[in-house]
Parts: sequence; structure tokens; C-alpha cells
Amino acid sequence: MKSGRNNDIPSESGRDENDSDRLRRTISPEVMSVELVSAFAGDREMTEGEKALICTHRRNRGGAFYSDLFFAISHHYFAPEIAEALWEKVLAHKHITSERLGRNVRITVAALDYLSNITSELTAPTLISEAYISEIVNLSMRDGMTGLYNHSTCYELLELEFRSHRRYGRGISLLLLDIDDFKLVNDRNGHQQGDRILIELARTLIEQTRDSDICCRFGGEEFVVILPLSNDPNVAREIAERIRTKVTGISCGWQQITVSVGVAVCNQIINSPRALIERADQALYQAKKSGKNRVVLRVVQ
Repeated sequence: MKSGRNNDIPSESGRDENDSDRLRRTISPEVMSVELVSAFAGDREMTEGEKALICTHRRNRGGAFYSDLFFAISHHYFAPEIAEALWEKVLAHKHITSERLGRNVRITVAALDYLSNITSELTAPTLISEAYISEIVNLSMRDGMTGLYNHSTCYELLELEFRSHRRYGRGISLLLLDIDDFKLVNDRNGHQQGDRILIELARTLIEQTRDSDICCRFGGEEFVVILPLSNDPNVAREIAERIRTKVTGISCGWQQITVSVGVAVCNQIINSPRALIERADQALYQAKKSGKNRVVLRVVQ
């Protein structure tokens, strides 16, 4: 089995056609993004909008759909007649590797490893050891500045905990934190000081939470703490208050740093992890509206 890269065909100009030429016959990279392909491969839960996009792509592109998937994540062209079967093999490799490492291996890493090391479909293959795969996976899961789990990994881990909650009824709680007036801090003190505050807050989260809790940078100045196997509102509030109090020890010039925290405790089955985040976001909004630097708890009934 060979990729289109190794089976160049003449183009209209008379020269061999390469991947850049073939891109004209694949879907636009802006439409078939790496993030969309990642979601389609099961790296995280797909939104309804993403599901609709995928359905439209499959209907419009026919056999070229799987060629588009590969081009989005590898920038290599695979002919439609081999792409679908190859996609299934890459997915199987992703699941096997994830099981071996005990964590989700994203489709981009799985595809690179499979196509380079297993089938040699890509030219100039790079051998990747299991330790290096683990390092790549870890880097793809972490926020580069704070070292906490990033936004997409937050959803992945929350989905896993939510499945456990839904199956065993063990409960799950969520803290959504936002630094108060962070834009003002950046404007007055510069982005370097703003970055320092983000790093210190991340360190505070790790220090003030339990070993089993999952700390994430959700985006910008927003952070999430997932409390697995937790359905006690008092415990969730206690952890949130501990974080809020400790953060007041962080300062930037004359300005004391504070956070507002929204807490959602899910005691019964709800529709999705996103619904739990929405409830925490509602509680966070109430904390901001009520004067900031406070914790607001919302229990999902």
C-alpha cells in the first residue's frame, strides 16, 4: 500500500504532482481543521455543530472524505481508494496505544506513529519510541505556560469522570475560576506580570487541591478544577474557599489579586459534561455580579 506522495502523477503543467497540488482537490484546511478531525476521531466529545459539519463533509465529499481527514492531520495525500481502510487502521492503533499508555493518545500522534513506524507510508519516517510518544502526548495535553491540563484535555478528562458518575452514581463537582479584573492588571503592569500571575495561580490550585483533583487552564484567565467522585457541596465549597483565600496572597504592584469561583455539584445524571460546566459558569456569573472575590455554589438537582 502506497500513499499518493510516493505515486506522483503528471499534472496539467507537465511536472509531477505533489501534496501541495493535491490540496486543491481536498477540502479547505480552514473547514476540515485538525481540531475537527481530532473530535471526529474521539479525542473529545463532538459538539452538535461539529457533528453537522462532519455529516455535510461526508455527504459532499464522498470517497474523498477520508483523504481530507488525513491531509488535515498529516499534510500528506492518500488516495480515496485506500484512505478509508487506512483510517480504520489508524483508529485501531490509536485505541491500542491509548490502552498501553493509560491515557488518550490524540489522532495526530497515532497517525504519525502508525504511518511512519508501522506501515512506512510516509517518506522520511521518524522512529518514535514509546517514551517519546508519551512525551508528545503529555505536551499535547498541557498548557504551555502553566503546565496545567489545557482546554481540550479538560473536556476529555471531564467526559471520563462524567461517564464514571453516570455509570456508578458516584457524583462529580466542578469549580470554574476567573481572575477578577485581569485585563486591568495586564494594562497597568504589562503582560509579563500577567503571565506571572497565571503561573502563580496555577501553582496555588495544585497546592490547595487534593491529589485526585484535576486542575486545568480553561482559557485566558479562566481555570477549572474537576473534583472526581465528589457529591458533597460542603467539600466543594471548602476547596473553592481555600483557593479563593490563598489567591489573595498574590499581588501585582499595589493591586491584590482575587478570583471569583462558580461551583457546580452534580448529584444526579444530567445530559452532558458541558451542562455541568454551564451551571458552574452560571454560578461564576452570579459571583461576579455580586461583587467578585467570592464563591457561589450551584447544586444540580
